[in-house]
Amino acid sequence: MTSSAFLTPLLPWEETKNVAKVRRINGRWIVRGHLRENAGAYMDHLEKVDPLRLEKSCDLAMELVQRKQQIRDPKPLFYAGLFSMASKEEIAHYLGEHAMTRAICLLIHGETSGQHRLDGDARRLAGMIAAEISDAMWLTTTE
Repeated sequence: MTSSAFLTPLLPWEETKNVAKVRRINGRWIVRGHLRENAGAYMDHLEKVDPLRLEKSCDLAMELVQRKQQIRDPKPLFYAGLFSMASKEEIAHYLGEHAMTRAICLLIHGETSGQHRLDGDARRLAGMIAAEISDAMWLTTTE
């Protein structure tokens, strides 16, 4: 992912290649609860209010899945990447019933409040993913 991709704003009707890929992947994966629907609603929301943030979030989700290292299941990386730039209000609205993704996104904001619903292994995984996402976000701003 290059920083130049983050400098050109999208027109409202445009979608990047990664946005289309993320929409397709989200529509196909089997996930718990209503995560598929909530992620789709979040992407629709971003498409209307902040298309550039939608593009950045989808780019990050795809980058994280492509370079997954010690994590077998790409879904936590994918969804945490997608929601990584969500505001606290958006996290509460779209991720209320999704403990892992919610905890990761709150950790990115510097909050540990989402971890109380996770067991020890899940807490460690959430911390690893949040650190990886924070590093990836920092790298894209310094390139």
